Amino acid sequence: MVPMDETYRMLGREHEADLEREAQKWRRADEVRGRGHSVPAGPEGVRRQKRVYPVLARVAAFVARA
Repeated sequence: MVPMDETYRMLGREHEADLEREAQKWRRADEVRGRGHSVPAGPEGVRRQKRVYPVLARVAAFVARA
């Protein structure tokens, strides 16, 4: 029987490997798009983009009113 600590260690390694594969996928997608590394690869870059666009939309709406 496998001790519980070893089970969690194994699950942690699998999770880290999943995250690395996901990051690699994002890096490859950035290379294909020709963006280089202007936006961080992976979910961090997506989160940053999702935050910026609504702010820009609000600024544009404010300027349009004036």
